[in-house]
Amino acid sequence: MPVPPPAAAVPAPGAGAAVPLRDFLLRPLLTPFVLLLGVGGAVVYGVDRNDRALQRVLDAQARTQLLSELTGQVSAMENGQRGFVITGQAGFLAPYQEAQASFQAAAYALHDLSVDDAQRRTLARVQALVGRWQQEAAQPEIEARLTSLDRAAALVGRGRGRALLNQVRAQLSVMTTQENSRLSEATRQSQATLSAVRWFSVGGLLLGMALLVVTASRVARTVGRHVQELGAAAQDMARGAYTRRMPGSPVQELGVLGAQFDRMAGAVQEREHQLRRSNRELEQFTYVASHDLQEPLRTIGSYTELLARRYAGQLDERADQYIAFTTAATQRLKTLIQDLLTYSRVRRAEREAVPVNLGPLVQGLLAELAPQIQAAQAEVRVDPLPTVTTTPDLLRQALHHLISNALKFRGERPARVQVTAVRAGARWVLAVQDSGIGIAPEYHERIFGVFQRLHSTDAYPGSGIGLAVARAVAEGLGAELWLESTPGQGSTFFLGLPGGPAEGDAPA
Repeated sequence: MPVPPPAAAVPAPGAGAAVPLRDFLLRPLLTPFVLLLGVGGAVVYGVDRNDRALQRVLDAQARTQLLSELTGQVSAMENGQRGFVITGQAGFLAPYQEAQASFQAAAYALHDLSVDDAQRRTLARVQALVGRWQQEAAQPEIEARLTSLDRAAALVGRGRGRALLNQVRAQLSVMTTQENSRLSEATRQSQATLSAVRWFSVGGLLLGMALLVVTASRVARTVGRHVQELGAAAQDMARGAYTRRMPGSPVQELGVLGAQFDRMAGAVQEREHQLRRSNRELEQFTYVASHDLQEPLRTIGSYTELLARRYAGQLDERADQYIAFTTAATQRLKTLIQDLLTYSRVRRAEREAVPVNLGPLVQGLLAELAPQIQAAQAEVRVDPLPTVTTTPDLLRQALHHLISNALKFRGERPARVQVTAVRAGARWVLAVQDSGIGIAPEYHERIFGVFQRLHSTDAYPGSGIGLAVARAVAEGLGAELWLESTPGQGSTFFLGLPGGPAEGDAPA
């Protein structure tokens, strides 16, 4: 019957439309990549912000230093001026004048570094107060001291100069306090920025790495699962489950591969169906042909035997030879047809597995082969054999041909045959070992073919179909038949029966 075309592989439920493998692998990495870019951008922004904060710290430190210098220069000007007023020594005027110059230089520098207009206005008031002090107190007192100490003392006693300088110191103190606040704030912002950048960088990197690991694991798990499902489905198909269909996949390439497997399974199923039908027809033809050939062959054999009995000695010697050749050829053809029928029956036989005790089965075979054993002067040893679950008639035929061959191909010395059984995993492996002529490695497969012979019928009689029957039995039982052999040293044929042992099947 026709095989329906396989259904195309579709995405798994809930998986959405299938995407190319490249997109399936790279798309989940987009979020970690964007996160890492964000972390990088945040780090760059944080570093830039910290640089600005650090610059504010440096500027505040510079302004604080200049304010300290201005305060010191005011004190230096006052000390130099009063020292001259008190002592009248001109040496005190030099520090006074130097302090004036230094004060102006520091004031210009602070003006250039001022943070805002308010600070510049305060600085201007300080400069104005210092200028008034010089004009209203310092210079008049210096000039008065040049002429009279009492006059200078009287000017100093008025307290005008002290009042102006106290205002100057108060303004500078306010500016210093404000600058210290700016310095503290700039330092705090710098430290906060560095801390934020550090924690954000570490957290972002850890989160990015975690996302990469999770994403990679998820992608690998998804792809691995679908590949395993494809492998399992392919194994099922290889075992003959051609109706099994590949699972859907979110990856286009895996989906296409699954669809190709489905198409291949459908094609193999169709071809196998056709092959089975052809084999059945061929087996039917072989069976019918072999069966129908026996009737005319029996007729030819019967009349040939009649000729041999009735006219033996009445014809010339050559005619007697012709009759003998015809009789022998008829008998050989009869054997070939019977063996071919046996081969056909084995391939067509029904399989019904039941527990079989191999000990009695082999002993029964040896009883049937007793004449051949005596003719070969053979020594046959049978080790304890188990009970297995199999089709007894088929297994009996296989062992019959294996033991018969071991007795036949014995060479010049008496045959020694041993039948054993060993466990190999979940199966029993039967072995038939002989001490015969052996088989070269290049013929190990050829001998299992139908009518394949390595020797002439004069050396070793037979049709050459026994091992082909044994191989057909093994295939019918789901077993495996193979051999190990060395020319001149004998052969061992192994028959591996499938499935576990039955209850109480240990060799007795």
